[in-house]
Amino acid sequence: MPQAQSGDPGGDRASVESRHARNDRALTSSAQVFWILLASFLFATMSALIKVAAADFSIPEIVLFRTLPGALVLLAYARVRRLTILPQNWRLHAIRSAVGVGSMGLSFYAIARLPLATAATLDYTSPIFMVLYIVVATRHRLRPAELGALFGGFAGVLLLLRPALQGDQTMPFIAGLASGALGAAAYWQIGRLGRAGEPEWRIVLLYSMATTTIAALVIPLSPPSTPTLRGGLALLGVGACGLVAQLAMTRAFSRGSPTLVSSLQYSGVAFAAFYGFAFWGDRLSVLGLLGLALIVLSGIIAASTTSAFRMHPARPEESR
Repeated sequence: MPQAQSGDPGGDRASVESRHARNDRALTSSAQVFWILLASFLFATMSALIKVAAADFSIPEIVLFRTLPGALVLLAYARVRRLTILPQNWRLHAIRSAVGVGSMGLSFYAIARLPLATAATLDYTSPIFMVLYIVVATRHRLRPAELGALFGGFAGVLLLLRPALQGDQTMPFIAGLASGALGAAAYWQIGRLGRAGEPEWRIVLLYSMATTTIAALVIPLSPPSTPTLRGGLALLGVGACGLVAQLAMTRAFSRGSPTLVSSLQYSGVAFAAFYGFAFWGDRLSVLGLLGLALIVLSGIIAASTTSAFRMHPARPEESR
């Protein structure tokens, strides 16, 4: 396990926070179910609002409004509680922020241009990519269940890809798939940060600050937006839903069973499918539905078979 570094002025306070975080009891099963279902519902709601906002605003602007509220609220929280925002391990936070920014931008692009259920499903390919990551990082030999998850998951991707190709949605589809790949790396880092003693609020705060800064720098390079009241309200909703969902997801992944949490997060596909059907009339073909089902099933299998690695990322090759 990576050791926390304490060469900063807030090292003593950070050490106390670390001990408190490690002494916190693990979440009960019912608490895990609550937090991950809440996160999945709010992320699906946020996706629907992103689709609305994308008609009037650029992707960097949406990313900015997604992360700015979290950064401001959590900065105020830290100030009131007299907590240090300096991390114990800059490297882990930097990696988490880098992969998170990339995953978020690609995901928002896919959400804006694909049926909501398709975009959500591609976003949830992360556990499947986690299997590939483990094979490369640890030279782990694949077991039959893991092979089945890989082949089933990518067979589902191909089935979903067919209607995307017919509808001239190839680039958004690729973006959504890439978002899932980067999401796997982000979830891995969240788990490592939690086990290193970092509290949930600081993980989310530093990620929000990094993403907000990058988005603000990219906005001048983006196409001009056409603000409307509808789009503005959607942006506010994106920020509110995103903040609460991020905190709930971070709590579930850093303190709960990764197998249970990773399996239940697929409820977000159902929530997204409902929003897509109710508000945009999205309908998947039989092959598309089969692909969605294959990806969800393969993701659940992949999550259950990779849980041991995510709970104990202590190998040297994983800590470099």
